[in-house]
Amino acid sequence: MSHEDEIKEKLAIANRILVNENLTELGRGHVAYKIDEGKILIPGHLHDYNRSIADCNVSDIVKIDYNGKVLEGNYPESMHEFFFYIEVFKIRKEVKAALHMHAFYTNILFMTGQKLALASRDSFLFVDGVKSFDGLPLFVNTREMGKNMAEALGGSTAIVHRGHGTFMVGQSIEEVVISAASLERACKKQVLASSIGELLEYDEKEIRKTNTNEIRQEVTDIDWGYFTTRLSKFGMTG
Repeated sequence: MSHEDEIKEKLAIANRILVNENLTELGRGHVAYKIDEGKILIPGHLHDYNRSIADCNVSDIVKIDYNGKVLEGNYPESMHEFFFYIEVFKIRKEVKAALHMHAFYTNILFMTGQKLALASRDSFLFVDGVKSFDGLPLFVNTREMGKNMAEALGGSTAIVHRGHGTFMVGQSIEEVVISAASLERACKKQVLASSIGELLEYDEKEIRKTNTNEIRQEVTDIDWGYFTTRLSKFGMTG
C-alpha cells in the first residue's frame, strides 16, 4: 500500500469517527488532509448520492487542487467548504490536516457568545483560546470567506462559525480528530456545569507548565485507539 493510500484509509476512518462519536449532526462535516502543497485529499460530495461521511471509505476520497478542481477520484466534486482548508493550508505551512464539524454543544456555547472556560482537562488543549467568527451565510461558500476565516483563526487550532459549526486544524489526522472530540467534550461539560453553578477555572500559567507535548501525544495515541476500536465494534468499518 502506498503512503497516499494509507492516508486515504486513515482519512476515511477519521470521517466515520466524526459520526460514530456524535461529533457532528446529520452526518455533515468532513476531514481533509494536505497531501502535497496545492493538493488536498477530502471526501467527495457524498450528499449528492444520498450518503454521508458515516459511509465514507477509501473510494470516496478525492484529490483536489487549490481551486477546488477534482484531480483524482470517483466524484465530480468534493465536499463543499473546502475554501477554508485551501486558505488555511496556504497561511499555516505546518498544518497538514483540517476538519469541519457541526458539534452540538460547541455550537450551543458559542451561540451565546461565551468563551471556553479552562475548567476541564479537555479544555486545556485550547489554552490559547478558541476563536469565534461571525459572517453570513452560515456556509463557507467563497474563497473570500474562507480567507477571512483562516485569517481570523490566526495561530489557534479551532474557530467556531457562530450558529454553523467548528473548523479545526492540526499536524496530523489523529491530532485534529482528537482535538475535535476534546473541544466538544469540554463544551458539553461547560454547558451542563453552568446550569448547576459557577465554573471554577484553572490558572493558565499552571496549565502551560503541566500540559506538556508528551502528555498531549500520549492522550492522542490512547484516544485514537479508543475511537478506532469503537468504530470497528459498533460503527462503520469501511
